[in-house]
Amino acid sequence: MNDIRFSFLAGWLCVLLVVGGCKPANDSKAPVSLTWEMGSYDSNGKYYKNSFVLKNISDTPLSKDWEIFYSQFPRNIRQDASSPVRVEQVNATYFKMYPGEGYIPLAPGDSLKVVFQCNGEVPKNSHAPEGSYWVSQSGALKGKPLPVSLNTIPLPVTKWQKSAAQKTYDTNLRLQKANTSEFQQTDIIPSVKKVIPAKGEILLEKQLALTFHEDFANEGKLLKDKLSEIYGLEIVPEAPVTIVLDYLPTGKKAVNEEYYELNITDEKVKICSNTSHGIFNGTQTLLGLLKGQEGGKGQKAPLRLQAMSIQDYPDLLYRGQMLDISRNYTTVDNLKKLIDVLSSYKMNVLHFHFSDDEGWRLEIPGLEELTTVGARRGYTVDEKEWLYPAYNGGYDPFSATSGNGYYTRDEFIGFLRYAAERHVQVIPEIESPGHARAAIVAMKARYDKYIDTDPEKAHEYLLCDLQDTSRYISAQAYTDNVMNVALPSTYRFMEKVIQEIVAMYKEAGVPLTTIHLGGDEVARGAWLGSPLCAALMKEQGMTKAHDLAEYFITRVVDCLQRYNLSFNGWQEVALGHTLETHAYLSQHAAGINSWKTVPEWKEDEIPYQIANNGYPVILCNVNNFYLDLAYDAHPDEPGHFWGGYVDESKAFSMLPYDVYRSSRTDMAGNPVDVSTAGKGKTALTASGRKNIKGVQAQLFAETIRGFQWVEYYIFPKVMGLVERGWNAHPNWENLSGTAEQQAFDRDLSLFYEKISMKEMPYWSRIGVNFRLPHPGLSVKDGLLYANTSIAGGQIRYTTDGTEPTMDSTLWEAPVACQSAIVKAKLFYKDKQSVTSLYMR
Repeated sequence: MNDIRFSFLAGWLCVLLVVGGCKPANDSKAPVSLTWEMGSYDSNGKYYKNSFVLKNISDTPLSKDWEIFYSQFPRNIRQDASSPVRVEQVNATYFKMYPGEGYIPLAPGDSLKVVFQCNGEVPKNSHAPEGSYWVSQSGALKGKPLPVSLNTIPLPVTKWQKSAAQKTYDTNLRLQKANTSEFQQTDIIPSVKKVIPAKGEILLEKQLALTFHEDFANEGKLLKDKLSEIYGLEIVPEAPVTIVLDYLPTGKKAVNEEYYELNITDEKVKICSNTSHGIFNGTQTLLGLLKGQEGGKGQKAPLRLQAMSIQDYPDLLYRGQMLDISRNYTTVDNLKKLIDVLSSYKMNVLHFHFSDDEGWRLEIPGLEELTTVGARRGYTVDEKEWLYPAYNGGYDPFSATSGNGYYTRDEFIGFLRYAAERHVQVIPEIESPGHARAAIVAMKARYDKYIDTDPEKAHEYLLCDLQDTSRYISAQAYTDNVMNVALPSTYRFMEKVIQEIVAMYKEAGVPLTTIHLGGDEVARGAWLGSPLCAALMKEQGMTKAHDLAEYFITRVVDCLQRYNLSFNGWQEVALGHTLETHAYLSQHAAGINSWKTVPEWKEDEIPYQIANNGYPVILCNVNNFYLDLAYDAHPDEPGHFWGGYVDESKAFSMLPYDVYRSSRTDMAGNPVDVSTAGKGKTALTASGRKNIKGVQAQLFAETIRGFQWVEYYIFPKVMGLVERGWNAHPNWENLSGTAEQQAFDRDLSLFYEKISMKEMPYWSRIGVNFRLPHPGLSVKDGLLYANTSIAGGQIRYTTDGTEPTMDSTLWEAPVACQSAIVKAKLFYKDKQSVTSLYMR
């Protein structure tokens, strides 16, 4: 799912100073400031030097009675025993520093350099520590956290930066040369299947008429709202142009349940389908045809639609987006905004990842500790009231940060209705038995609360064996994040949560067909020190830890069956079982999210092996669809890098029925020979091919600090998945060699043109944040060349080493350049890219 065991270091989005609540009444500040810097690697390249400069900014000496806490991705720390200030890991992403034996009180204005080493690499400026705060151990402010000003020294120029500008230039140039066709109004995302042009056009001026079959009233209302909000068109009873939403003619055969037809004639726009979902798809195509035109209430010219007939449908009926609101929370209003935009591209599933190690974000009546404890993070020494800080840092469990918050029952019910109106299925995920630390800690807090007064209630939903001595480290460096599968209370907990989720969907009037059970990344060593698990293994004749995982998933699937529900899970739930268990689970699975597709890991055959074994598969390829991986290796580009880098072109290049050809580069960005990528690997059988049900993008939120960054990661990266989920068989799928590369380049060039001409203006208009690629640069024969894949943007540059701004020189044509360094940025409306750097 989100495997970072290959490197515990991952992308940090922003270096934040968290200064929310929990301040004393006198608004005191910490008496210190911090400056962090990453130094050089050691001779083996395994450890790198870190340093904090601790400065006393108060007017009194800095005594020994203090601790400073901060957050950063997990890493092993090595430090000389003589260091006057110690640095150590408290829990996974939570660290502290404190005076050691050799510490001498620091005089006012003086500084002290704290040096230590960490394993791994930090190739991005956004990977620095964040969320630092000070806690005094004595005096009037004892135990009161205070914010610490934290500065970071930028990383030096990397080898990647020195080569990236030229490589980007070459790629852009190749795509520009491949673009040989004239842009059409029907060039939208996702591409429509069949267009039959006709003569003429219609003009949409100030007013339109809209009629619809009563079964399509919801779709009519949504279309009316969009036409009014975005294009300033008023819907009236009679107008020169009428939009009609109706059933297909009797006897007309639809390819699948989402099939629709759209016909534009002189006076009418008619959208027909046999389902409301198909009608909705047709209305989104109509709105897509209008993109790129001036529109709006202040439009100077009427909107135009060319006469045509469209017949369209998706190749894959599952086109999903997974969003992690556990690690960093976002509000229900933001999630509605995201649903609205994603559904406009005909995406139809939201995988709702509301629970994980770092947070539980959904109110469950009767288990209030899940949200009173599990939905808050802040300064604590025992986690009885809330969780430790994580990722974003911060000490205030009541502040409005991305570390705190949950959806009330009523909010979630309202959200379900909102999504269903837009034909988006919400699949809730109860992460289990691993990735469950927030639930485990919350239920332990419940145990502590009731053990002295009501022991039965204390044990009712307990998720941990109090006698367990198991030692393990999870992929995210937790040592206590796995539910104990031998406890009867674990299954009471799971059924209680399932019952409450079922009740919410019922009250919302929204069908619930499946619940995602997680099932991934149970750390090796879990359960092995539990007396209860040892007894269960003996009783059941189990011989290995995997038998316990199999026992757990089978029991919970049994529970779901009592509620007429199927299950979804990450790929681990479909691996390594007995034939009997495979037969049972595959029969009741709605979708297995298969993600481990990076060729270098030698496990890219897993999705097809699972499909051939009878399971329905949702392709979630790391190297194509993990949106939390950084767009590229630029030091200022935020995101993870454990699985390489993913941008919209990598999502676009994914082939559902040939995953081995879906990586056109390796993890380092070097080109690979796609024609031989699948040689000797597992091929889809006829039955396995039928089990490829869809595609899904993942956005895990370790590096998210606000909803604007959710949008930044998703747009435009998700557009490649939008295209491939709707059109799974591009015209280059069965080509090879030069012909394949040329066809791919033509398609990719048109794809970028669609993004430039239609999508970015649309996102800008409706207030959606998005990412701009940095421009390509090249110096040839003393002339500076620059280019970009985005039409309508401005490339501005400097030759004196300063950062480009909107006031810098605009590049319009090759210009004489003798400078040793050129920096450039792409500017578009109110946005700008990271800096391209060209060095000679």
